[in-house]
Amino acid sequence: MGQVSRLRVAALATLASFSFSAVMAVAPPSAAASSTTLADRVIADAMTHLNAPYVWGTDGPRTFDCSGLVFRVFADNGLAGLLDDSHSAYTDYRIFLREGRASRTGGQPGDLVVYGGGSHVGIYLGNGRVISALVEGVKVTGVFALTTPFTAFLHTGLSARTVPDATLSSYVRPSTATRYTSVAVNLRSGPSLTSPRLTVLGAGTRVTALRSTRDAAGRTWDEVRTPAGAVGWVAGWLLRA
Repeated sequence: MGQVSRLRVAALATLASFSFSAVMAVAPPSAAASSTTLADRVIADAMTHLNAPYVWGTDGPRTFDCSGLVFRVFADNGLAGLLDDSHSAYTDYRIFLREGRASRTGGQPGDLVVYGGGSHVGIYLGNGRVISALVEGVKVTGVFALTTPFTAFLHTGLSARTVPDATLSSYVRPSTATRYTSVAVNLRSGPSLTSPRLTVLGAGTRVTALRSTRDAAGRTWDEVRTPAGAVGWVAGWLLRA
């Protein structure tokens, strides 16, 4: 084989190797890998509150303080049990620290970010970014961009908890039932935290539950009718008998 032919074969082999690597790099993941994490859901929910006004002592649905935003997002995803009942960033920090789940490094999406020893808290988005309720509203900033000094990541473990990307499975109630909102809740157009908000129902609002469904994370959503006749979906875990 001549020198030109050998060079041509080598070039073709190199090109084939590059093409194969490029295809593998952009190949879609297999169906078996189709899943999201609880961190993904928490972050997606938190981002729906972007630019909401800051009001001290509030936890939504329209205004927040820093711990109120964290509580609302975690509660709306059925994860309020990970936080202390006091809704205090300082108390959460002390609990996570005592349990060995607080550190200055190794933050994962869905972890909490504490500042000033517990004077401020946000939700870690990954890639050095955090979302939190600041005096100018709910904003995304760099972890170290705030004037209040960074204290620690509180490791929630949500980035390691996967939920399947399954379709909703619905069932119809055998009869209608009266329910009351336990807190102010969003009435949404569909059974999802990402569905458009139709209106806000105040705490203690009486609704008629028409049917229920469970989403891919196993959370119950109720389709309800309000006293004014509006129909929409609310988070079932925020209703009481």
